[in-house]
Amino acid sequence: MALNLRRLVAPLILLLSSVAHSFVELEDRQPLDVEGGRLTPYWAQEYIGADLVKEELRRISDLKPVPFAIYDGGFEKQYIHLLRDIPVDREEDRGRKMRANHGTKVANLINGRGMISVSELVDYVQLRRVNPGAFYFQAIEEISKLQNPPMIISNSMGWPGEKVTALAEKLDHQGLIWVLAGGNNHPEPVESYEQTPHVIIAGSYSPRGLQTIYSQESKELDILAPSDDYLASINASGEADLFGATSGAAPLISGTIANLKALLPSLNRAQADLLLKRTAHPSLHRLYSNINHAGLLNSYKAVRVAMKVRELCDSEASCVAKELESKRNFTFPPLAMSDAIKSVCNNPTQVLNKEDTETLRKNFLLNSEKVEYSKMLACAYRNEGYSINADYYENMALIRTSPAKLQDKIRIQAGEAVIHNYSESAALRDLNLLDANFKKALQTAIKQDTGLGRFNAEIYLNRLKSIKPIQLPAYVP
Repeated sequence: MALNLRRLVAPLILLLSSVAHSFVELEDRQPLDVEGGRLTPYWAQEYIGADLVKEELRRISDLKPVPFAIYDGGFEKQYIHLLRDIPVDREEDRGRKMRANHGTKVANLINGRGMISVSELVDYVQLRRVNPGAFYFQAIEEISKLQNPPMIISNSMGWPGEKVTALAEKLDHQGLIWVLAGGNNHPEPVESYEQTPHVIIAGSYSPRGLQTIYSQESKELDILAPSDDYLASINASGEADLFGATSGAAPLISGTIANLKALLPSLNRAQADLLLKRTAHPSLHRLYSNINHAGLLNSYKAVRVAMKVRELCDSEASCVAKELESKRNFTFPPLAMSDAIKSVCNNPTQVLNKEDTETLRKNFLLNSEKVEYSKMLACAYRNEGYSINADYYENMALIRTSPAKLQDKIRIQAGEAVIHNYSESAALRDLNLLDANFKKALQTAIKQDTGLGRFNAEIYLNRLKSIKPIQLPAYVP
């Protein structure tokens, strides 16, 4: 039988062409397999525009690094980027030294080298272990004794009780910005003593743009950052590793605030909170939830707004406060797009170059209300074979244009999660969005003990008994 060389060679040429012209930055990592789809290794940093932010800020020569603290479980000093030699707490358990993976990963997300980090303007002045919780008081007491006290605290560990709440209020009044991970025990709400307006509370969202299955919520939840269990960082052995949950979301937010603080030194917690919220993408929950309106972090737009305000005000605090309230500083003209960008959805084999992709990403980040940008990005990522990234951008468009279609997608994904045992799928989070097909999938899993398995499926089936299904309403700007 004669071989059809054209059929064999053409896909190979396409594959090589895609690799040669791929816009996705891999560095030394590989794409991730997520729920049967493919995800870029630095998806979270791409979604918030962290790489674009660093490029913008490198052009401003007079920015000074921001004094910064992390309160966590401990750190491995040799794998953290320090601008000065400071004492660094190791992780311990009853006096025994432990590998400090958690704190080291947090620190690298903030100012590590390469694509993993959100800021190049962080100066660590305090890296303290706050586990057990009594150590919070020692760490906070130390602040007043430091020659260069921190302006920002990134805190991915839970608080031990209400006494820390009072300390957070005191530091807020002193102008220090505290970012706190909101917890990973949904459907339980954020702890009552952590629901304080004196900190910025971080939740997490998944690679498809849905709040993660475990991210807790409350009216005080301020902002969601991309995390889940697929967040690229560096572990306590200096190796490439994954991180996630709200512990990973908090450093993306605090690192973003460091960039804002470098641009606007007078920025306080309330102003940072306002800036993050006004530049955020709308979330699914904004459509229907009475208590959870937190948007999705948009670091690039927040920084671009801060750059505008800086040009108008320099460092004059009253001017900064006034201009942060002005709507004109939150609007941006679209960037001109090439023919390749405009036609990316017409040709499934077309791969954008890096320059075109950056233009399209900037347009989306600065003007996400124009859904053509998110639709084009969905096509661009799908053309490269990154189906999960494509889903994210498609979902960003559907939130604004057709919530009902998005709900249909979530229902399908929830059923697949049951069948394939994607137990951490964000599609399983909000049971009130699901329908009878989800119930049938659970019943099958119970009967056959497949997929999620009998035990987990029974838990979901019992939870459904007290859930009233809803249909997502239309988006209201």
